[in-house]
Amino acid sequence: MHAFLMILLLLGSGQVLAQNLLANGDFSTDISGWSNAFVTAEWISSDGGPISGNGSMQVTGSQNNNGVFGMNSNTFLVQAGYWYLTAGSFKTPASSVSERGLYFIEWFDSSEQMIQRDSVDSGYGVADDVWLDLDGYLQAPPLAVSAIMRLMLQSGIPGQVNLPFGLWDDAVVMQETVFTDGFD
Repeated sequence: MHAFLMILLLLGSGQVLAQNLLANGDFSTDISGWSNAFVTAEWISSDGGPISGNGSMQVTGSQNNNGVFGMNSNTFLVQAGYWYLTAGSFKTPASSVSERGLYFIEWFDSSEQMIQRDSVDSGYGVADDVWLDLDGYLQAPPLAVSAIMRLMLQSGIPGQVNLPFGLWDDAVVMQETVFTDGFD
């Protein structure tokens, strides 16, 4: 079963079996808890992903140079060796030159040094105007004590006039509580 479907079942079951470690991953009223000085982001009330409905974060790149741009979550605590269900929904409008969606989980040690980056990627050429789901099942590396999620988009072909943009919603990071390290 895909992690995104599992997350949907856990959140939609009416029982809180696992907690989202991200602050404001559903963007239901604003984009608080997310930041990046190099891009523009705003809350969109009229459009949202399939789990939480209306409300999403629109991210606009600062330049169209075929680069990756996005927003960063607040830091959240993790346990080394534990597994995490990660997911997010994104949409690239037809009027945008964005080509793909991806997210990173960056793991940090107690000195706040990044020790590993894991990514989940849609690949290039995604369908326009459709909410697409990404999900991953990632293990925190040894020595990890905290992490951040980076919701990213890839800009289009270099030389385009318009700035790339896209929407993100339903960002989730949950600690696996059944099989934390083998059958412990």
